[in-house]
Amino acid sequence: MAWSYDASDLVDTTDAGRLNVVRLLIGDTDTTDQQLQDEEINFALDQVGDNVYFAASWAANAIASKYSRRVTTKLDGALSAEYSDLAKQYRSLSYQLSQDGKKYSGDALGVGWGGLRSTEIDTVRDDTTRVTPSFRMDRFRYPKEDEYLSDYIDE
Repeated sequence: MAWSYDASDLVDTTDAGRLNVVRLLIGDTDTTDQQLQDEEINFALDQVGDNVYFAASWAANAIASKYSRRVTTKLDGALSAEYSDLAKQYRSLSYQLSQDGKKYSGDALGVGWGGLRSTEIDTVRDDTTRVTPSFRMDRFRYPKEDEYLSDYIDE
């Protein structure tokens, strides 16, 4: 298992850069307090299609799950470890990163971009080997711009 972080490589165009960005987003940049291994973050990136915000949300949930397993301990009032609070903080971070992923990646509605370009539509309409459709969206638009109907329109 490996752990790495390079603050000078924070880009989302390379595998190493995405790993570093996810570490930055979840606060796992301290070599003395490592939370997740590189392989775990790379798995998260694979699960969400390399979206760094969603991968960071996934990673924060994984860390929260790790701390959820631990119990809160107190030793004679001198030392205590509040793991439940830590788990709650990571769950909150996970939610915020998920919201950021929707905000910054264009997936706010959970749908991707799509559709046809107007040049593709024009290419299909100009193809003389295709059968002329019996109807289309702009059939009753006036004034008509189609050549094949120009005989019927008085100008």
